[in-house]
Amino acid sequence: MADATDHLWMHFTRMASYSAGEVPTIVRGEGTYVWDSQGRRYLDGLAGLFVVNAGHGRTELAEAAAKQAAELAYFPLWSYAHPKAVELAEKIASLT
Repeated sequence: MADATDHLWMHFTRMASYSAGEVPTIVRGEGTYVWDSQGRRYLDGLAGLFVVNAGHGRTELAEAAAKQAAELAYFPLWSYAHPKAVELAEKIASLT
């Protein structure tokens, strides 16, 4: 994928290592696996760099995230609360 070589600066990557070859391009994920543009399957051992702990392709999680994002996409808990944060805190407290 020439555009990746020409325009993408990948973190922690020696870009020169791709001067003679194609940049591996991940195109989809399902559960704990991802696939590249050549159809090769990889175990996503980093869980999408620690943000996909529940796995790729989880429709129910995408729907819940879309519903929440329509109301409030994100807001940090720096001197403010929001209903879902309170709800989660109460649930965690009840489990401990």
